[in-house]
Amino acid sequence: MRRVALIFKWILPIMLLILMLIFTNSRQSVQQVNLHDIVIQASDHKFIDKQIVLNYLEKNSVFFDSVSVTDFKTEDLETLLESHPVIKEAEIFVNQKGNVEVSIMQKKAIVRVKSDSGDYYLDEFGKVMNLTDNYTPRLVVATGDISINNHSEIHKFINEINDSKFWNYQITQIHFENNNILLIPRVGSQRINIGNFENISEKLQNLYQFYKVAMPSKGWQTYSDINLKFDNQIVCVKN
Repeated sequence: MRRVALIFKWILPIMLLILMLIFTNSRQSVQQVNLHDIVIQASDHKFIDKQIVLNYLEKNSVFFDSVSVTDFKTEDLETLLESHPVIKEAEIFVNQKGNVEVSIMQKKAIVRVKSDSGDYYLDEFGKVMNLTDNYTPRLVVATGDISINNHSEIHKFINEINDSKFWNYQITQIHFENNNILLIPRVGSQRINIGNFENISEKLQNLYQFYKVAMPSKGWQTYSDINLKFDNQIVCVKN
């Protein structure tokens, strides 16, 4: 008798656990999901907002009023959202009550490219990023004869100047012309010819010293062209 009671003592909790699992699965099979919230992670850029996400989901026939929790595929929705041109990463969370929370991280554009081949951004990884009608950030603009082969060096250069508060403010445009690269400054009207991006740190340092020593005495409007393409030389043309 004691042996039967002992067996029953162990079987009962197991049966209760099985019943709870059956009940939970049964509940989830009829519990429908609903969109609880869309969270856009903080960013310097404002390419996207909740309404844009909702419109994108509707355009792609994503609805939350007729899908059960068990049939809801978070991975599929994440993949769809990450195919949006300005979304870097999407994470979907859903609880047992069917509440769905969408967390979105935007891409970061670092330079705008405006050339004969197109008008687009390069993102923080040097990848092409489409323009949007919703937001236009103030960025350095790269113009002229630019191809996809130039993307890597443009990306490296922008990261170089973004590390400097001075150059980040001073350089507004990069122009590719006749196998030369020209920098257009914010202060001063000079065309600064760096030739190419080789030894760019040294070229920028030489230019910075020229700004400190020559410009205050000569005046910012004295020169029309500054040439840095030759090693350790600065050749200037007066207005």
